[in-house]
Order: sequence, then C-alpha cells, then structure tokens
Amino acid sequence: MPAELAPPPTIDPAAPMIVRTERILIERPPRTLHDWMSSTPLEDSLPATSRLPGVVGTTLLTKSWGEPGARRIVHLSDGAQATEQILDQEPGRRFRYVVWDYTTPAARPVAYAIGEFRFLAAEGERTELVWTYAFRLRGDRFPGVLGPLGRWLMRVAFLDRAYAELMRETLKRTKAGAEA
Repeated sequence: MPAELAPPPTIDPAAPMIVRTERILIERPPRTLHDWMSSTPLEDSLPATSRLPGVVGTTLLTKSWGEPGARRIVHLSDGAQATEQILDQEPGRRFRYVVWDYTTPAARPVAYAIGEFRFLAAEGERTELVWTYAFRLRGDRFPGVLGPLGRWLMRVAFLDRAYAELMRETLKRTKAGAEA
C-alpha cells in the first residue's frame, strides 16, 4: 500500500519499545523555540548523517500541519519516505508524533516510532529541549522476531549509534537555527 494510503498504526501503550533521549540547551524561551521549530521546514532541521538519510522535503496529506491528526509524507535523501502524524501539540510545552510506513532500508525492522519534543524552561529565558524517540519493532522481521534479544541488538546496532548521531546532529542544527 502506498505511504499516502497507509493507515496510522495502532499504538499499543504496553508494547515493548526501544527508546533514546537526547537533550540540548537553547538560548530561547520555550514558546519562542516551539514557534521557531513549528515554522521551520523539516528539511532545514533534519540532516543526513554518515549512516542515515536526511529529510529533503514533505508533502501534506491534510489541509495543514500543526494540529493533532495532521499528516504528511516525509521524503528522505535516499529516495525513501515515511508517513508522520501529529499526536499531541502543546505549544511551548511538548510536541508528540508518530512515524510509520518507512521505506528506507535502515528502518525495515521498524513497525512505527513515537517521537516527542519537550520544552523545559531553564534559567535566563533558555529552554532545555528534550527529544525522545521510541521504536516499536516488527515482530515478523529480524531483529524484532527475537523479542528482548532483538530489541537489545537494535538498540546497540542502530539506536545508540546511527540514530543517536542523527538526533545529536538535528539538535545541533536546531540550536544553531533557533539562536541565529
């Protein structure tokens, strides 16, 4: 089924996930940072890294982007894509979304991922931006078929290496852009 027709996944809150969190301190108040991030094209924030493609554009599947339920296709630099939908949006506090239907080879074992940005007020009109990504592996593909061992392998081989690099580079780019 093409990505634009793929229904969103059923999110099981009890499902085992592999999770990574990265943080950065940005010299902007939470609401200002949130507004900047909301108005900046995704391709300006999410770069390619040595092992993962970056974002080169998006295509809206709903009238607009910004409210819960809004959906878009995310186009990647390797020619692949994924579908993204906003789950929750509290301006200046948090932004939560789900991504699924990945076509990039690196994400073949992933059923879906839930991302969340939290905007924590810090002293001096600054924000601690906390980005958490949680992956639900497909149970019918390696390494997900291995259960807990497969989740450990995916964490060690992918999440704590290639994806950690992508998250850190994205946060660095966000900091530079928001503070400019």
